[in-house]
Amino acid sequence: MFNSMPEPDKPELIYLGRSRLHRNRANLIQTLHTVAAFMEIGVRTRLYLPPWHDNVTPEQRLGEMGIRNALDIRRSQLLHRRWPISAFIRFHRRLLRRTLAVYVRSHEFSLGLASRGIVHHYEVHALHPIIARGQLGSIIDYHRRGIIDRLIPISHSIARALIAAGADERRIHVSPSGVDLSAYETLPPLDTARLSRPRIVYLGRISRDRGLDIFTHLAEHALGDVLLVGDCDDAVTQSPHLRYIPAVPHREVPGLYAACELVLLPYQPELVHADGISPMKLFEAMAAGRPIIASDVAPIREILQHGHNALLVNPQDPLAWAHAVNCLQQDPGLALKLAAQAQRDVTAYSWTRRAAGIAQAIGLRAPQPRKDSTHVH
Repeated sequence: MFNSMPEPDKPELIYLGRSRLHRNRANLIQTLHTVAAFMEIGVRTRLYLPPWHDNVTPEQRLGEMGIRNALDIRRSQLLHRRWPISAFIRFHRRLLRRTLAVYVRSHEFSLGLASRGIVHHYEVHALHPIIARGQLGSIIDYHRRGIIDRLIPISHSIARALIAAGADERRIHVSPSGVDLSAYETLPPLDTARLSRPRIVYLGRISRDRGLDIFTHLAEHALGDVLLVGDCDDAVTQSPHLRYIPAVPHREVPGLYAACELVLLPYQPELVHADGISPMKLFEAMAAGRPIIASDVAPIREILQHGHNALLVNPQDPLAWAHAVNCLQQDPGLALKLAAQAQRDVTAYSWTRRAAGIAQAIGLRAPQPRKDSTHVH
């Protein structure tokens, strides 16, 4: 049941999103959970999104993501890709200037706001497209002038690159992705008896630069039964040990982790944003209490440590992935240790903790978060 929410007299935070509500994309899921967490800690937030299909409602999408409270979500034709962001700014200029904080996660929106003198905060998810378009210098210049007030990179790897480019590190707040811890509280513990023939799961976009060839190798050598769940960028050849299903509603994700023994995250170096990723699926796997084998790349090492809460391997070496699977098969005690430690470590990454840290960083009133919440540095 969704709680009715009265029209806010004046939002404290205006969040401009690029995602369309009818699409099952990670950026939409993260946006909605972040906005819900802002509301939970007492920050009145209004979310503007591009227009979505009429057969989709906010209530439906929030329900699919396990978000129980209503949010103030407005659709605006002026955020459609065929319109320049300047049209939205002209129409809402007074609101944008009088609101305590304006927040975006699109560099196009950030540059559009900055070019018209609208002070805002920019959550940075990838530097590659900004650099490729020659726009990083403009982002840094607006930041140093205070028009882009806080930069909110999702990894320390991105933060270091921003600082190297000239950003003011005093106005950078690193905020990795998050997880709804409550959705994983009732999952059954890892069944080590099944490690002899583990069920291996991966959720997310499916492509070679996200390790499709690694999964194919494991399946061909019958090292486990692989289930890939998500939208395909590259074709999947199914086999007796490799199965594919399309993306599911986000509220069904915990059940998929419950029905597996191992989670693999084989991000490849050629992935465009491999140098700064902070995938939700990483934190979800940690919360699920399942052993994780992940690529040994810098942003993953910010969260996972080899032999402590995961196994990290050379992303491009199929034999290394096979060896890591064998290692956990032969040492159930290690599998239990890694899974339990990851489950303890993930408590630092709840959505409410994330929202509280961002709210503090951008100078908004933020009541003391609940017991499961903390500031993410």
